[in-house]
Amino acid sequence: MHPLDLLHQQRHRPWLVGVDSDRFWHQWQQRCHQLDRLCQGNRPPHILLVTADPLEALASFFAACCYPAHLWLGNPTWGQGEWQQVLPQLGPVQVWGDVAVPPMVHQSREETPPKFNVDLDPIGQAQLWIPTGGSSGHLRFARHTWETLTASVQGFCQYFQQFTISAYCVLPLYHVSGLMQALRCLTTGGTLWVQSFAALQSQGPLPGRVAFLSLVPTQLQRLLTAGREPWLRSFQAILVGGAPTWPALLARSRQARLPLAPTYGMTETASQVATLLPEAFLSGNNSSGQALPHATLTIQDGAGNPLPPGQPGLITLTATSLALGCGQAALSGPFQPGDRGYLDGDGYLYVLGRSQGLIITGGEKVQPEEVEAAILATGRAQDAIVVGIPDPEWGERVVALWVPQGSADSHLLLAHLKTHLSPYKCPKAWWAWSHLPRNDQGKVDRAALRQRACDHFQRPTVAE
Repeated sequence: MHPLDLLHQQRHRPWLVGVDSDRFWHQWQQRCHQLDRLCQGNRPPHILLVTADPLEALASFFAACCYPAHLWLGNPTWGQGEWQQVLPQLGPVQVWGDVAVPPMVHQSREETPPKFNVDLDPIGQAQLWIPTGGSSGHLRFARHTWETLTASVQGFCQYFQQFTISAYCVLPLYHVSGLMQALRCLTTGGTLWVQSFAALQSQGPLPGRVAFLSLVPTQLQRLLTAGREPWLRSFQAILVGGAPTWPALLARSRQARLPLAPTYGMTETASQVATLLPEAFLSGNNSSGQALPHATLTIQDGAGNPLPPGQPGLITLTATSLALGCGQAALSGPFQPGDRGYLDGDGYLYVLGRSQGLIITGGEKVQPEEVEAAILATGRAQDAIVVGIPDPEWGERVVALWVPQGSADSHLLLAHLKTHLSPYKCPKAWWAWSHLPRNDQGKVDRAALRQRACDHFQRPTVAE
């Protein structure tokens, strides 16, 4: 069904809790009238949406889906550094929203063509550009259509065998993880609860029974610390993704009998392509689950050869939800996001970490996520990031940036690690922080932290 027909069919339905549904439909209609005028020109309008208002975000997004417009989603919390990455990627755009953006963005759409080659875009379809930084910190935009986004919705519904979705959204709507919750609810006739995570923490949850909740691991840990287990147990499934969930948090969630559904996905695939069902999680499975119906997962070696079950390699996927492109690159056929992992004999995916983040020290390969998980499992650290910095003897030195839990004595922590990890995996230097800089999705800019560690450890002190 064309999005405009679907929206007209759903029109005036009170599908939102926590914000005003009537106001949503009023703003949606206003944006549609505006797009009616803008789409009379020779080429589709290019619009940058930057707003902290969830109603403005939802109304503008769904209006843009109904017209052959190019809509770029901006993060209202971007600073100067992020805008310096984003601006060169944008052609002249009109700005929608309530957040001030750098003056360079304010250009007439008639001046020059957009920076991206859109010659191969489907004619007459909205092009929806969703920001992604992954773990690299380099901001790009994944180019989706209504078809790729709704393919993800259909796969989700089939996998969970639930065709009217209700969701509790505490994630930003300019991220794919928040946006897809809204799409699932509106397109299936369900209801979306909208609340910021800060409001959830300070005011408590909104009333009502909801099937699905989506969190990043840090949010899950904070809710457990705040004693929210009874509320968390009320959901059919708690989708957890965006960053690796450490073993201690998985164990604590299982002990609390939480219906966790660890997921694997990304902006390029319009959220998850693999999810572990809660019953499998509660029975002791620590994987990221099996592929959803709209996706296929395989593991390949560096030459593109498929690998058998149990053998680690590059995660490779195809999906009907795959974006048309990301940045300047078109996406088609098998897609490799740069993650390493393996599939077991039953098709469960185990993610080992980013291939780009691999540390090679003394000829040995170290996956940072494995060391980070081991550090967090000791209970002596609130957070940890492991990076490799240049070393004249080892090639790379494994160092840990960590947030102590109690005492900042790294010697006690290191002694525990040595009983669980090979010696070459144990950090040789430690740097204590009050907190590590994570974004709304719980991710960090590893490249930037690695550079800071290089600067800090110009004359590193080796921890014994």
